[in-house]
Amino acid sequence: MMQASKYVMEHSTLRRTLSGKPSASTVQFRNLKYASIPARYKESIPNDDLQAGTEGVVDATQFGPSCPQLRGAQAWDLTLTGNVDLPCESGQGPTEKMDEFECLHLNVTVPKAIPNAEPRGRGGLPVFVWVHGGGLSMGSNSWPQYDLRRFVERSIQIGQPIIAVSVNYRLNIFGFLASEEIGGGGNLGYKDQVLAFRWIKKHIAGFGGDPSNVTAAGESAGAISLSTLLCADVGNEALFQRVVIMSGEATLRKSRNRLWHQKMYEDQSTYLKLESNDLESRKRALLDTDAEELAQKLPLAQHFAAKVDGQWLKRDVTLATLMDSRTPEHKPYWCQEFVIGDTAHDGLVLKARVLDHPEVLTRLKKACKTHLSPSETHQLLAAYNLLESQSKEEESDGLRALVSELRFYLPVLAAYNGWKACSPPKRTSRYHFHVPNPIDGPAKGFASHELDVAYLFQNYNDHFDENNREIARVMTDHFVKFVNGKGWVEEGKLVVFGRDGVVEVDEKEYDRVYRDGRGSVLEKIDAQKLWNLAEMWQGVRPEENEDLDSSGESKL
Repeated sequence: MMQASKYVMEHSTLRRTLSGKPSASTVQFRNLKYASIPARYKESIPNDDLQAGTEGVVDATQFGPSCPQLRGAQAWDLTLTGNVDLPCESGQGPTEKMDEFECLHLNVTVPKAIPNAEPRGRGGLPVFVWVHGGGLSMGSNSWPQYDLRRFVERSIQIGQPIIAVSVNYRLNIFGFLASEEIGGGGNLGYKDQVLAFRWIKKHIAGFGGDPSNVTAAGESAGAISLSTLLCADVGNEALFQRVVIMSGEATLRKSRNRLWHQKMYEDQSTYLKLESNDLESRKRALLDTDAEELAQKLPLAQHFAAKVDGQWLKRDVTLATLMDSRTPEHKPYWCQEFVIGDTAHDGLVLKARVLDHPEVLTRLKKACKTHLSPSETHQLLAAYNLLESQSKEEESDGLRALVSELRFYLPVLAAYNGWKACSPPKRTSRYHFHVPNPIDGPAKGFASHELDVAYLFQNYNDHFDENNREIARVMTDHFVKFVNGKGWVEEGKLVVFGRDGVVEVDEKEYDRVYRDGRGSVLEKIDAQKLWNLAEMWQGVRPEENEDLDSSGESKL
């Protein structure tokens, strides 16, 4: 029973008394450890034993530690939205804790009004699970931009209460580095997430939730994660019933083979200022250096990706995989409903990597020449007004639109069409975010990457005027109703989040009205060619054939 004065819950399946952090209408139970890590680069192990304090109560009022990452990552992430700060309490911002072996935990936010904490099964509240972004290099469920308290509070206000869970997982070299030299098989961060979903299914009823009614959502690397889980061998038991993939999918950080991952591993010598041929020093540094000290020596972000290991991830995931309705990858039978979308200017997240390069247009044309025919190049560049000399502003507009739509919009169309063509049909929907950023900063005026999260969770409301707060409310309401099983949108339509809030738009009209028909141009050109072009333009290391050595000679 939850006691209003102490906010204490007797949890039946965990067999523990939990003390949570209250707000006006919710209680947040933090740092609930769902798995333990036996050693660096080793797979995590499920955990059901929460450690109680001296009085026999588990103190779940404090944020748990993040996976070690570069200090200041949380403040940098805020700059994607604008020149803002968010209020921080202990364990957030400058006082964020990091711990390699204690970072696998959940925060569970529940309405205070749940009458008891006994398992309620299918009578329980719908469950929303958030997987944070950060390029697989940074992020935490403690970051204030990902706080789910206001999201749950809004669900209570509109009479459709939910329970919300935010997941932590291993990041950067601790979650995704793969090399035989250190005994790292890769995919550890993704496998952590699987254990988190298993823990939720096992224990969420004790918080008043329905384990058979789980909606997962993630943005950027969180979306890449969930999209990848849809492709992996996670067993026959459903991780979630519904999923919302926001601004990213599996091919944005495409799965890679052993040789590619070995090159990523070897890159660490450069970052650690070691001789590339000093294999033992690299191994010792990566195995024995204190985790937080190690993280401070490495870049803010690297291009981490899944590893095709033939077991957990059996084969490469490409846009063709997403589009093929006949393959079970990305369309597993256990996921019942699929929503995917983007923001109009998602490509701003690649500003430093692509758009600010002094030879950005030259590099684009070189990639076009490498991967497209002359007629395809003409079609593509004409659609983005990049054929002839333009003013600097017009050129920037075209390049921004192109990188956004190659990396985010085209994959949305591919994944959506793959799900929609399944037989028997699956419930499949789309959304697109077109709200111009009202916050001062480099992204002001654009529907920028991660801005949708700022509206969805309402953690930036103090930086919004009343009109933008209303947009945030109706966007939150739409998600909450979806979590409550109300569906996303009627067939043949999609949702646009824009200046007017939530607008339903005819699916066939959207591209013409909102994107000047550019999506149809992209779909006429081979999707894999365009993906290859985007990778080259972005400067991502190409993948070598496993059957060839670095010189191209056969290894057989």
